Amino acid sequence: MATDFFEAVWYVLTDPERAGEHLTLTAAEVKYALVWTSSKAALDFSREVSAARGMKVEPLHSWTLKDAFLTASEKLGATHLLIDYRPGSLQAAAAPITLARERIQHKPQNPRA
Repeated sequence: MATDFFEAVWYVLTDPERAGEHLTLTAAEVKYALVWTSSKAALDFSREVSAARGMKVEPLHSWTLKDAFLTASEKLGATHLLIDYRPGSLQAAAAPITLARERIQHKPQNPRA
């Protein structure tokens, strides 16, 4: 996972009919919140996976939005981020949500929040 991931824009899938509902995936008894580093990859995933159809791609530009996403993901039971996952892929980068929170804390506010 590139070290600039934490500063880059994150793209997540949200349910437009249920505020705060993000896509999660459970594998090997770990619940992951899914994050992509490109809007195209997130959109492709939403088109390929039936459970994600109709979900909206949302960019997270600022540390404030990322922190809100991490909080919502934890409320959904996720403990880790799964980064740039593609259906059928046997590997994807992962990071504990606690690490992600530490890495994004105390960043200057981005005016595009």
